[in-house]
Amino acid sequence: MDDMKKNVAWNTFGSVFYCVCQWLITILVVWLDSYGTAGKLSLAMTTSSSFSAISLFSMRNYQVSDLKGEYSAGQYVSSRIITCIGAVLSCVAVSMFGNNTFYEVLCITAFMIVRVAEAIVDVLHGIDQKYVRYDLIGKSYIIRGIFTIASFSLGMWLIKDLLITLMIMAGLNLLTAIGYDWIQTGKLEEFQINLMDQKIIKLLAACGPIVIYSFLLSLENLIPKTLLKEMYGEEQLGIYSSMASPTLVVQVFASVAFNPFLPAFSLAYQQGEIKRFRNMFHKALAVLGAMCVLVTLGGMLLGRWGLRILFGPDILEHYYLFLPIVWCTILTALIWILSSLVVALRKIKWLLAGMAADFLLCVLAVEPIVNRYEKNGVSIVQIGAYVLYIIYLIVICEASTRKRKENK
Repeated sequence: MDDMKKNVAWNTFGSVFYCVCQWLITILVVWLDSYGTAGKLSLAMTTSSSFSAISLFSMRNYQVSDLKGEYSAGQYVSSRIITCIGAVLSCVAVSMFGNNTFYEVLCITAFMIVRVAEAIVDVLHGIDQKYVRYDLIGKSYIIRGIFTIASFSLGMWLIKDLLITLMIMAGLNLLTAIGYDWIQTGKLEEFQINLMDQKIIKLLAACGPIVIYSFLLSLENLIPKTLLKEMYGEEQLGIYSSMASPTLVVQVFASVAFNPFLPAFSLAYQQGEIKRFRNMFHKALAVLGAMCVLVTLGGMLLGRWGLRILFGPDILEHYYLFLPIVWCTILTALIWILSSLVVALRKIKWLLAGMAADFLLCVLAVEPIVNRYEKNGVSIVQIGAYVLYIIYLIVICEASTRKRKENK
């Protein structure tokens, strides 16, 4: 139990620290420049995040729940190199053909390199987790967090150019991934890179439905924001994104705190201990429900005070956006956790089927809702889509374990 507490502490502190540093750059960009530049940064972060689904290929949950060693460390890392190349090329192509200026395309590409560094680190952390070396994971997050906040703040202060700043930040993140994580993980387990390994195709095919699911989920976040920018301008997107930035820590905290427990869920299910799995699942739902209540109360009590400190009193005229954004963040965290369990149950096709239907509803609803409610419409669309999908995921988990229990 003490070891698990240490694992959770390292994983949570490091991840939250890195998230806070990324969040701080969304605050600093307003202090050091303008809401217009904040809109460009938000566009770069959100767009690259969508293509991050391709680079990550949603493989981490599959990797850490691969308790039988179906694929080797080298195959996981090799596949990640392939997906990162595909993600960068896709991101650049789509950004160039989108309604973006050339400068915005370059900013998006620069932040995509940050996402590539995150993807490389992610697969290496999957190996670290196998050896219960959460200290390496935590230290990696801390190093990259320091590089992120230092390079961004100094870059925007001294150079006063978003693109050059993002290029420096991307280079330092990539340097950490190769110079620290790759070397440290290699000491735990030697792995060979072979991009022509035929088994990689099988691995990518197994994770294919998960990456499509992740991509559609990220688009449910991107499409409303992109529509807001096109209908009401970059500054309105910057205001919305600045209001949303303080809430991201909750989302990351919930997901990373749960991550060390995922192998236990997988082990219980694979060994046929369905009663134990269901007990853990119901306890997790209770904890998540309590988290929702506490975060909402915290937002209501401290929201105005915190926003005033971060952005000044002028931001409070947009305070009506805050609680809906908080709820979006909480619901996203719940989806991350519940989808991880569905992957552990290997009900991947059901995961994708539900997301495809949910995404279609989001696309049909987004334009009329954003047109009517403007900035708040971005949150309303996501809340509706996320609630429906969360209910669906809970039903899948309950039905799958009940069926497995009856068949014993």
